[in-house]
Amino acid sequence: MEIMKTRSLILLCLLAFFSSCIVKSIQPFYIAEATEYQKHLIGEWTDDKKATWTVVSFKDTFLEDNKDWTKVSDEDKVAYQKYKDGYFIIRTKNDNESVFMAMPFKIDEQLFMDFIPFDYEDISNDLVSQHLLRTHSVAKIDTLESNTLNITWLDESRLTDLFKKDKLKLKHEKVGIDESFILTATSKELYAFLKKYMKADIENKWESSEKFTLTKTNAQP
Repeated sequence: MEIMKTRSLILLCLLAFFSSCIVKSIQPFYIAEATEYQKHLIGEWTDDKKATWTVVSFKDTFLEDNKDWTKVSDEDKVAYQKYKDGYFIIRTKNDNESVFMAMPFKIDEQLFMDFIPFDYEDISNDLVSQHLLRTHSVAKIDTLESNTLNITWLDESRLTDLFKKDKLKLKHEKVGIDESFILTATSKELYAFLKKYMKADIENKWESSEKFTLTKTNAQP
C-alpha cells in the first residue's frame, strides 16, 4: 500500500512538472527607457480566484523607510534609481502571501509588467530555498474598465511551439526533469522579441495557464 501511495505521489508530481507554465527568464523583459509608472495600479484588488492583491509604490515605500537620505548606502541609492517606477505586489490567498517586485513598461501603447519574486512563505526548508532561482516573468496588462483589468502571463507552451518549429531564435536553456526552458537572452533581446511577438500573426498567442481578472476594491488617492 505504501509503495502504491509513493508511486501515485510520483505520478502526480510528474504530471505537475509536465503541465504548462509561464515563460521564465534570467534577465528582465524590459529596457530602462521603456518603463512607465502607472499610478492607477496602486491600491487594493481582488481577483477571480478569490485572492487579494495589494499594489504599493516602490518609490513611496523606499522613501518612507529611508527618510534620512544621508544614511542611505550607495547600493540602495542605485536600487532606488533602478526601481523607482516599480511596485511591490502582495498576493494573498488562504493566508499565504507571495510578494513580487514588478516593473511596468510599454511596447507601443501596450502595457506589460515584469515580475520577480521578492518573498514567499511556502518554502520553509533553507536547503530547498537555496536551490531556487528567482527568475523574471512577463505579463500583459489590459484595462477592461476603470477599476477592472486582466493580467495574462506569457505561457511557455506558446514559445515551445515556436522553438519546435524553428520559428524562434531566442537564447534559452532546458532545465529540470521536464526539460522546460528558461530564457537566457539579454533584456534588449527579450524586449525586441516581445515587440515582434505582439505584431506576429500567431493563433491564440496570449492563451495562458496563468490569467487573472482583477477588480479594484480600495483605490489609493
